Amino acid sequence: MAISMAVFDGDAFTGAAMIRGFEKRTYIPNGLDEVIGFEPRPVDKDTVYIGQKVRTNGLIQTTQRGAPIEMRDRPEKNYRPIQIPRIAEGDQLFAHELTDMIPLDEEDEETMVATRIAEMQEDLVGDVEMTEEHMRLGALNGVLLDADGSTIVDYFDEFGIVPAAPVDLTLDNAAMTIGELREKVGTLLTIPITRGAGTGTAARLRIRALCGDAFWYALTGHPAVAKTYEGYAAAAALRDDQTWSTFNFAGVTWYHYRGTDDGTTIAINTNQAKVFPHGLPGMFQHVMGPFQESLNTAYRGRGRRYFPFLERDKSEKQQWVQPEIYAYPLFVNARPDLVLTATV
Repeated sequence: MAISMAVFDGDAFTGAAMIRGFEKRTYIPNGLDEVIGFEPRPVDKDTVYIGQKVRTNGLIQTTQRGAPIEMRDRPEKNYRPIQIPRIAEGDQLFAHELTDMIPLDEEDEETMVATRIAEMQEDLVGDVEMTEEHMRLGALNGVLLDADGSTIVDYFDEFGIVPAAPVDLTLDNAAMTIGELREKVGTLLTIPITRGAGTGTAARLRIRALCGDAFWYALTGHPAVAKTYEGYAAAAALRDDQTWSTFNFAGVTWYHYRGTDDGTTIAINTNQAKVFPHGLPGMFQHVMGPFQESLNTAYRGRGRRYFPFLERDKSEKQQWVQPEIYAYPLFVNARPDLVLTATV
């Protein structure tokens, strides 16, 4: 007997069941999420206020006993409203496709069709995750870009910050000593980032860098660094881990970021490295907005990473069902001034 569209009346296709399925879904690691460290922040509004509040300490002028005391100046807050963007994509399974589906001996029709819908949703989620990775890179660069290259949010403009000029490490100078290179990295990158972070008595920040291909090989292949890197890579191989694409040098953990295979869709400029603080509270955030496309009560409340949905052909023909994925991510960089660009 051919499978009919009535199979979608089963419990497996309710909103609650689909949510449970996605909450159990295996997390697919994303390089930038792990390296940069975006703090997850689910919210219940479609607009959030992102900003900077600087806490400073200074010297107090002495005064005579009995004289009025000096009053502390409070720093101005710089908060900006930013609307959370939406990512949404759908696919369609048509009634005529069901006629070609044959359940295996150990499964019923509902289970078989639910598996097919789940496969389609996995593909949709893959597109969402690639889009999110693109947004993470944009946040690191300080400008969140859409798929067509247009600007979603420019954090430099939002906070009135002038981007810093790229820092030339002169890696093309083979005569540079390891001490000179360490000094360049320290004075031009790590010290300005650490001092600019204003962390006060907090624990020392860790500095990380995401490298393009040419920069990575120029750094690890420089005569002053090569032997150190070779020893690091050899030790990593003995530990049987995958740290060959990272390298600790001059107080920075350098990462060779692969990106997309075309080298352009999601990629660090081949001659550059993006250097940034890791672990600065509130700097990098992954804001997750709520689902507000309908009155579906299963999706009310705070945001989550994904919202699966199954739209059905409501006409008398009932020709298709449409799996959909919605996501409302805003990747925040509240301190774009602390991300510096190093060049070869």
